[in-house]
Amino acid sequence: MCFSNMTEVQDCHLKSKYNFACNFSIVSNMTLKCGLSNCSNNPITSTITVVRQGDKLCESDDQWPSTQTGLNASIPCPMGYSGVVTKICRINGKWDNKNNSENCKQAKLEQIENVLSKTGKLTADIVESSLSTISSILVVNNSTSSSNENKLADNDIKQSVDLISTISTKVSFTDQEAANKTTQIFMEIVSHILGPGKNNVASRYTNAHKKEKEKKVTSKILASVNSFAKSVTSALKVNQNVTVKKHNMLLSIEKIDKNTDIKFPKETEDSSQQTTHFVLLQGAFKNMSETEVAFTAVKYENIGSEFISNNYTKVGSSVLSLTVNGLDSQYLHENITLLFQRKNVTGNSTECVFLWEHNSDTHSVWNTSGCSLENSTDSQVNCSCNHLTNFAILMSYTEEIPKEDIKRLKIISVFGCSLSIIGAFVTIVLYIYFWRYIKSRRSTLVINLCSALCIAYLLFLTAVEHSENKTGCIIIAALLHYFFLAMFTTMLCLGIDLAIAVFDVFSSRSRSAIFLLVSWGLPAVIVAITLGGSQLEGYGDESYCWLRHTTLFGFIVPVLCIVLVNLIIVIFVMRRIYTSSFMMKKSLKEKTLSGLKGVCGLLPILGLTWVFGIFSVNQDLIIFQYLFAVFNSLQGLFIFLFYVALNPQMREAVARKIKIYDSKSSISKTSKTTKFVSTSYSEEEQNFEEREDGTAASNMFIIPRCSVQNKLFNKRQ
Repeated sequence: MCFSNMTEVQDCHLKSKYNFACNFSIVSNMTLKCGLSNCSNNPITSTITVVRQGDKLCESDDQWPSTQTGLNASIPCPMGYSGVVTKICRINGKWDNKNNSENCKQAKLEQIENVLSKTGKLTADIVESSLSTISSILVVNNSTSSSNENKLADNDIKQSVDLISTISTKVSFTDQEAANKTTQIFMEIVSHILGPGKNNVASRYTNAHKKEKEKKVTSKILASVNSFAKSVTSALKVNQNVTVKKHNMLLSIEKIDKNTDIKFPKETEDSSQQTTHFVLLQGAFKNMSETEVAFTAVKYENIGSEFISNNYTKVGSSVLSLTVNGLDSQYLHENITLLFQRKNVTGNSTECVFLWEHNSDTHSVWNTSGCSLENSTDSQVNCSCNHLTNFAILMSYTEEIPKEDIKRLKIISVFGCSLSIIGAFVTIVLYIYFWRYIKSRRSTLVINLCSALCIAYLLFLTAVEHSENKTGCIIIAALLHYFFLAMFTTMLCLGIDLAIAVFDVFSSRSRSAIFLLVSWGLPAVIVAITLGGSQLEGYGDESYCWLRHTTLFGFIVPVLCIVLVNLIIVIFVMRRIYTSSFMMKKSLKEKTLSGLKGVCGLLPILGLTWVFGIFSVNQDLIIFQYLFAVFNSLQGLFIFLFYVALNPQMREAVARKIKIYDSKSSISKTSKTTKFVSTSYSEEEQNFEEREDGTAASNMFIIPRCSVQNKLFNKRQ
């Protein structure tokens, strides 16, 4: 039988003869899969790829069949795994360097998955057997060396994470001994996954995807540990515990009397041992109805960095976790006191943080709400929090802007951007309305600059912090990238236009089409290259929908180049103006005022205020942060002031419009007035006008005369 794209091929299907030959026509590029239907164990099949003569085709090799360009080729996963491995044939007729083996599933793990899916509550024996199999597979994978085997080992990690998550919700224990034995195996797997396993999964990805994969694995593991531990507590009696110690974690599951403080780890009772620990006093349990308290305490090593959204902060301690069964963990009557030993992470600031709702894979981030820094030394940090979850300290190792300044800068930006949008919009409306009077190449560019500015600032104000939806955040970041670049490319065109106006005054060649193409086309090319080069990874993160890491160079480099070019243009233009005969006759004061006025007029349309951003590199130069925020957020308002309110050409256009309006109004009033005077008066006036120039008088000549007569008539009345 033969299939093409999962469709039976006519006259070549379900034939009973082994050596049957079938004929059919090929009308387009296609792939056929033909074989014997009665081979239950090892079906004998052959894949045939048919392409038009001249079309490119990726040649077959030892593993991959000939494949049409743009399509995926498939081969079975290695022995012991189900599913298929795919590789794409690129449009140039060459195989892609990477193959996709994410669909390959370990057969033994699939068997466990089937058992778990068919069972309700799991007994300790089933759990122990399943966990032992998972552990043995992970241990074998830990010694894997080849790249292909590594990829399959990563799939095993992801399968294992899903399996222990299922086990943690279905497991049930009846005695402490069985619970202890199973917990040891469970935490051995957790220790491996949070160590080399998580790193191996993330190593297949880059930048944002890497951190996202790490976060997903860690979040699921933290949730699984708490869920599993809760099942263990049901098998414990008062003063019984299950303790697991691994190289990267310490776990204690206990049941204590309600009138007992929780101290973890136990050895911290000796005040001479200043290790990372916490204390929760018994007063926190006073509203609990039970006489006993079951809790799970964990100290994790080497986790937490995946929940940080920037490169300027590090986790500076172990991570402590406490879960108390039946206690409202969001508000405590007694704060939990935590002491952290600093790791070898230096920084300028320290924060006490917590990780809330780690079940939410994409939104878990370190937060400071409800936690306060009590005191801090070079070696340790004391924190106090009014809720329970996962705790740590964060170390910022770069110069940070104080929170008060951040708040002020945000207010300035929002207020300034709002004024800019209004100023730019009004400029567009007035330029379009008075277009017949101010029509020029520069006016066209000013309208385009204001349009890009309006859209960019509107997106910035309304959407830059909407990072909940990843796809939407990427789109917002790409649009912001495009429209901000469009602002700068239009500024570049304005700078070039200014240079042409000064140095080539007799040029009459129209360049508007070229300028518009550069203004809107060049940003599209830059954004497309940046999107393709980063594979969408550098657009947006958990906090803001903007460029990140190396992708920022796709904005910074073009902006700095444009600012540099426009700065050079301004210098040469001002030099040319100052050496002109007109300026030579002026006094020094007049020259200075003229220069300042000229520079102020050029700043908002040439992007030179972004120079302040270059100097605002650290806290010592905070004044440049404020200058940068003020001048750039108010750019649209400055454009309105210099190119509408203070523009002589615009004022003249407004005056002409007002004059025309007054003239039309006078004509209207005159025609109404003539209804009250004699007809002979109108005829006489008409005759007078005809005699004045020998023809019917023009409107431009009648308007002032009618206006005067109208005023005289009103006085008589």
